[in-house]
Amino acid sequence: MNVLNAVPGERLQDIFVSERWRQHLAVLSDALGFALSIFSESGAPLYFASHPPNTCRALLSTSHKGQCDAGCKRIIAKALARRRPVLSKCPARVVCFALPIEHGSDKAVILGRGSFATYHDFRKFLTLVNEEEAVEGEFAIAAPLRFTSAGAARRACAAVNSLVEQLLQNVQENAALRTKMETLKEVVSRWGSSTSQDAATVYEHLMEGLLHLLDVQQVSLFFWDRQQGVYAPRYSRGTTGSAPENFILEEHDAVVRMLLEQQPYVLSTEPVIGRQTGAVKGSETYHFFPLWIHGSLEGVLGVSDGLLKEGDIYIVRAFCKQATLTIENTRYHTDLYRKLDRFAAIAELTKAITPIRSYEALLQSILDKSAELLKAEQGSLMLLDQETDSLLLEAKKGVISGLTDKMRIPRGVGIAGKVVEMGEPLLVENLESDPRIRQKNRRHYKTRSFVSVPLKIGDRTIGVLNLSDKTTGEVFNDEDLRLVQSFASHAAVVLERNVLYDQAERLKKLSITDPLTGLLNRRYLEERLEEEISRSSRHARRVSLMMLDIDGFKTYNDTFGHIAGDTLLKLIAESIMNSVRTMDIVSRFGGDEFIVILPETDATLAAQIAERMRSEVERLAVPPRGGVERGGKTATVSIGIACYPSHGDTIEVLLEQVDKALYLAKMQGKNRIEVLP
Repeated sequence: MNVLNAVPGERLQDIFVSERWRQHLAVLSDALGFALSIFSESGAPLYFASHPPNTCRALLSTSHKGQCDAGCKRIIAKALARRRPVLSKCPARVVCFALPIEHGSDKAVILGRGSFATYHDFRKFLTLVNEEEAVEGEFAIAAPLRFTSAGAARRACAAVNSLVEQLLQNVQENAALRTKMETLKEVVSRWGSSTSQDAATVYEHLMEGLLHLLDVQQVSLFFWDRQQGVYAPRYSRGTTGSAPENFILEEHDAVVRMLLEQQPYVLSTEPVIGRQTGAVKGSETYHFFPLWIHGSLEGVLGVSDGLLKEGDIYIVRAFCKQATLTIENTRYHTDLYRKLDRFAAIAELTKAITPIRSYEALLQSILDKSAELLKAEQGSLMLLDQETDSLLLEAKKGVISGLTDKMRIPRGVGIAGKVVEMGEPLLVENLESDPRIRQKNRRHYKTRSFVSVPLKIGDRTIGVLNLSDKTTGEVFNDEDLRLVQSFASHAAVVLERNVLYDQAERLKKLSITDPLTGLLNRRYLEERLEEEISRSSRHARRVSLMMLDIDGFKTYNDTFGHIAGDTLLKLIAESIMNSVRTMDIVSRFGGDEFIVILPETDATLAAQIAERMRSEVERLAVPPRGGVERGGKTATVSIGIACYPSHGDTIEVLLEQVDKALYLAKMQGKNRIEVLP
């Protein structure tokens, strides 16, 4: 059961009606084989399965409609009352589950409807439906009939619960992030007007403000220049113009040393300051006041004038304190928006990777987006192989020495192996001096700093994300770690969902294909043939049906063995696929027989396609000796053709007629084509 602290404005009824959620639920219904519907606490429908089960439609059209409605309401009420999933059989004898969901103060129930548990239940349902003549002949069953066990229902319910919980968690986190951003922006907007401006404008205003307070010649702000190792003038205002660029304060000047010793100010009457001469022309005295920003002497305020009165000094000192607060607020303001932009980037990056369906592309995209977020030049993504309990390299970025696509790292070995073993991230500023690492930096790495973060689903670690070499040359910090951890948690969920989707697609493909040849199987063929006949009937168009049989296949199988026989079947299946058009539908009908549906095709065109197919098969290099040119055996096929509607207007009749045409081809000498008159 999902219990989440919903963000205001994120109501369940608003979430489930969105197109994105409808797509999630539709895919989940197809993958699990359960028709999913969602009801509010009051029983109002929030989402209905796009294709309700035939059983429900059939029962709702009878006098048992009231029982059907009451049965659904009863299981929904029971799930809400118990606050846990409930399994039941509805009046139609169909296995159902009801999954309660709580999201803040909202409650809802996901109702999943499967199929009958036993053939006995199916017979009971037919008895209910057939009691009324009104519905006789309307209930259709897809063959073969599928049954649903209680265990399958529990597993489906657990899968729905897990995925919906993850999706709701994403909704909550994204909404919380949006709310937080709006709240922070509102708080920032209440600051003084200077905090919303760039630093240069703030400093200019500070200079102008001080000149209004004091009647002095010149006011200058000196800021620490890390590259030159000096305090250089950055902003100046006064009656004598700007301070000369060669007027600097070196790190070891007496003025700087005294300010670093916590002197409230320094009075200098020396005409020479630092390495260069010439403070301000006509000035004989300078007062220097410290600007302590976040505990560091980052700036110096210089006032050029005669001796300042005690009251003026007090005003300047007070002004410097206020200026320091303003500068800190301005920096905090800028840094805050930078952080908000980076956290907003997480939401955008997550949105960018979510629709990616290719597993390899998703892995590379997760690594690339992580590197983009932290401005890292190099990185790797490794996933944990459960069988070997080792990390496998799945994606890489940059020139990383020693990393190959076949690389394996056992759990607990190396940096990444230790991160997997601990399940905790590792932030290293200097791998050579860090007591946890203490190893020489490798040749292709520019810096000694890196970050390694586990990819986790709940408490389960599924891989590791490694990033190194910032483009700026800086070391990774705690903010970088928090950012990449947040993105990694989203990425892991997307990765897990991609795996589940891929598994569902593979299961779906297995259910409709022949495992030996990869062609469609007979059950799915009949469904497609029904669709083509229905479509052709609506638009008054023709459909041709082709049946192929391998000549002498039993003798070949008995002579060369079943493995050779299977190889021949696959070769001929491939040859058939190479001979048909894109719109044609090829299936293995059974044994050595194949059927091809040719939409919008008359008998004449079908015969031309069949001849191309027959010729292609005859030229095949058939094992064990490889064809006529090698003195080996050749393969041939006999082909029968029937057309809709001239030879039949139902599946049964068409299949019977095309089989008759194939029989004629066999009787006329094989390796030939017969079209019914």
